[in-house]
Amino acid sequence: MKNIITGEKVTWVDIQDPTKEDIKYLKDNFNFHPLVLEELSNFGYRPKVEAYEDYLFMTFYYPVHMKEKRETRPREIDIIITRDAIITSHYKSILPLKSLFDKCNLYPEIEKRYMGGSAEYILFLLLNGLWKNCLIKLDRINLKLEMVEKEMFEGKEKEMVREISFVKTDLINFWRIVEPQKETLEELSKEGIIYFGEAFRPYLSDVIATYKKSWNSLQTFKETILAMEDTNQSLLSTKTNEVIQVLTVFSAVMLPLTLIASMWGMNLNLPFDGSPFGFWIILAIMVTLMIFLISYFNKKKWI
Repeated sequence: MKNIITGEKVTWVDIQDPTKEDIKYLKDNFNFHPLVLEELSNFGYRPKVEAYEDYLFMTFYYPVHMKEKRETRPREIDIIITRDAIITSHYKSILPLKSLFDKCNLYPEIEKRYMGGSAEYILFLLLNGLWKNCLIKLDRINLKLEMVEKEMFEGKEKEMVREISFVKTDLINFWRIVEPQKETLEELSKEGIIYFGEAFRPYLSDVIATYKKSWNSLQTFKETILAMEDTNQSLLSTKTNEVIQVLTVFSAVMLPLTLIASMWGMNLNLPFDGSPFGFWIILAIMVTLMIFLISYFNKKKWI
């Protein structure tokens, strides 16, 4: 399904879920290489920039968070840009792209300002919008990290093991989407200036600067979640050691008492067997021994 905005100087063709009819429209109205048109209908695996005589073809990937699965997945966007037209092709909706397209389509003053300029300016607005939206998504991850840190120090270390795993997986997926596009943006910077001239350099520099903010945030969050994982594991180990220590002390206290009870339970002639106060004497010995052991362990700070 294609939507078209024809501005004063620029035409924007946006294609969602491209069909054969959409590809035929591009073939009939633009002089694009058949391999480029074929790629619009197929899923790619890596971002890229290809320079042709009359246009640039590029592929980027936008990170989309799946709430149900609590993970981030890439969504491909193909862009072809000429001197006076920009074609965007993608499967499923991409929020920053849709937002920019709707503004140009619904508001005449914005359409006049954006579409009355140049195709490279629309490209700048699109790419910059994609990376600014990535920063918003990273703010969501930052809030999750703050929640994990708070819960972790409130005695919920066990529950946080699972939460840390989700955040870590989310960050790894985000990283795998964002990291390869660094070289692509650098390649666009080179080819874009060759194609559009030096006037395009400041726009590309702004896009790369926005990308670097996302990249730096990702690096920081990656190091943070690894540190949190180590800290949470240390807290869990400490709590486990405390439990084991208490159980060990309890066993050490009960062992001599069990031994005494077992000895006097044997059918033999033992001290106090014939005494009417034998039970109470043995009980007193056991209580005294227990108090002594507890006091000794407490003095050694084992409990």
